Amino acid sequence: MQNGIALSAFGLLKLFDFWIYYFTIALLSCASGREAARRKAEHARQMGLRYRVPNLISALFEFQKAQCFFMIAVQVAAIIVVQRGGFDAKNLQQLSNSFSATTLVTICGYLPVVFTLLNLHGAGKCSWYILTLSTITVVISGVTAFNTRKFYPSPNDMAELRGITGSWTSCGNKNPTTFCLSPPTVDPFNYPGGVKDIFIFCLIVLIFLVIDKIRTSPLFPATRTRTNYNSLKNIRSFLLGRRTMTQLSALSRLSPVPSYYSRLDVKTKRALSNLLYGCLWIIFLFFYCRAVYLLSTWINNQSGVIAPSPWSFGQIVGITVWVPSLIQYLYVETREFT
Repeated sequence: MQNGIALSAFGLLKLFDFWIYYFTIALLSCASGREAARRKAEHARQMGLRYRVPNLISALFEFQKAQCFFMIAVQVAAIIVVQRGGFDAKNLQQLSNSFSATTLVTICGYLPVVFTLLNLHGAGKCSWYILTLSTITVVISGVTAFNTRKFYPSPNDMAELRGITGSWTSCGNKNPTTFCLSPPTVDPFNYPGGVKDIFIFCLIVLIFLVIDKIRTSPLFPATRTRTNYNSLKNIRSFLLGRRTMTQLSALSRLSPVPSYYSRLDVKTKRALSNLLYGCLWIIFLFFYCRAVYLLSTWINNQSGVIAPSPWSFGQIVGITVWVPSLIQYLYVETREFT
């Protein structure tokens, strides 16, 4: 549901932004003429941007906060269980499967989080609060993924397995298959396009968003006075070394990117920005498909080892986390129509 809400919000944003424009043109061109269709399409687009998008962004902001706090709690709990034990496994194979499942769950801590953050950034609603909260979520989820990438059972879990008894009298009331372990057919962490690749890509996008936020923030002016530079010169020279500072200064003066980009007109800058966002969205959708494929492949390979469980307390808690933002958006939209 978390990933579904994130993808649905993205689809609605794109619908109100430009899909409705081209859809209206294609629908009315034959009946009303191309120019009249363009005017009506632009009117529909402006109405969507004025009335529909603000409500959607508000709900998306609340959803981002909810998923960040929820995933922080889940990832911290997973780290504690991995380190101290508590998976309540009946054999070593189940314990290994629990590690793999925990690794897969970490994807929800950075893929939908950074994807939603990118949508908020594109709408100009990426505040320092939501950016910091999202960064904390991604970092904690990454720590969990790297902690579970290899199967290292905790002493408590191994002691619990050694204490399991049963009716196997010929084996000393011990199950001889308790410590049997088959090598995993799918490694979620190192699988091509798997957990590691998804996390690295999300981390790169997050760094890009942080840098862009710093660049446009009034707290970090783009041009510093000579006094500000001199006040930091000694500290930088001490940390980096005088020779390194000289090399960095020379590189910054020789870099053609800022001056070249500043000479571009507004239309070209907008086209480059749309191209960058388009490439990022395509890569995100690709990784969404890879995550679904990886999860389905892992579940199919575990058939007979794990069984689908009925609704549990954790799933009910998850519903209560995601549904409020969805209900809020539907309520605001229906209230405006009525």
